Amino acid sequence: MIPIGYSKDTPRILICYSKVTHRILIGYSNPLSHSSIVPGLPLSPAADSARSARHALALIATARPPAFITTIAKEVHRHTALAANAQSQQSIHTSSLARAKGEILRVLEILIEKMPTDVVELLVEVMDIIMYCLEGSLVKKKGLQECFPAICRFYMVSYYERSHRIAVGARHGSVALYDIRTGKCQTIHGHKGPITAVAFAPDGRYLATYSNTDSHLCFWQMNTSLLGSIGMLNSAPQLRCVKTFQVPPVHPGSPGSQNSLRLARLIWTSNRNVILMAHDGKEHRFMV
Repeated sequence: MIPIGYSKDTPRILICYSKVTHRILIGYSNPLSHSSIVPGLPLSPAADSARSARHALALIATARPPAFITTIAKEVHRHTALAANAQSQQSIHTSSLARAKGEILRVLEILIEKMPTDVVELLVEVMDIIMYCLEGSLVKKKGLQECFPAICRFYMVSYYERSHRIAVGARHGSVALYDIRTGKCQTIHGHKGPITAVAFAPDGRYLATYSNTDSHLCFWQMNTSLLGSIGMLNSAPQLRCVKTFQVPPVHPGSPGSQNSLRLARLIWTSNRNVILMAHDGKEHRFMV
């Protein structure tokens, strides 16, 4: 039984979620389960188990999103660490987590649609999961917007197509920078509160980050030799904060947790100019 009546997660609850989620993933990812489903005919025991697991996974996720996201993210990190071991490659690709990638993405879409506030609290962990579940080659070819459009609804997420990098703002004021080509993630620290919006400049030379909590907008200069189209990305990009502006705080138009998710966004009008667009249409213009 899964305890969901607590006011906050405890280690015991997380352990329970981890065990139950793992069992459900095993049930769902059985390859025989899906192949045995024939429309119009009674389900085989394996197919019925897979269908039940699919439904149960969504129920667990929506009952307590933070616990679900944390559990899956920990599994992703464990599998990523094991992937460095050549002897474990075969077991990694045939694991229950690897075979359930599509279902995990489906559940994340549900959470983003129904519980975006919970998702934002763990947005970096969510992106860790998405990066694991999506094929890097497919993202490079089609872009993040086409491969997983749900995550692009957040102003705290920005994708730069030419360098295949994703910037994700976190609740504790840091920004995670993902490199799709290498699968690595770099963290930069520049704010004292949750990130409200991030955006790459059109030429990829700068990354703008804004936090409504600390009322600051920062410009980060990126090593263009690593962000160009030459594809030489053997190391993490060198970033440095080149400018910081203090901005008047933006107040929500009406009470509500979801309103805080769309307080303001960053819109680049050129390679050096950006607009901070508030939810009420008020604009603040900056030049790097």
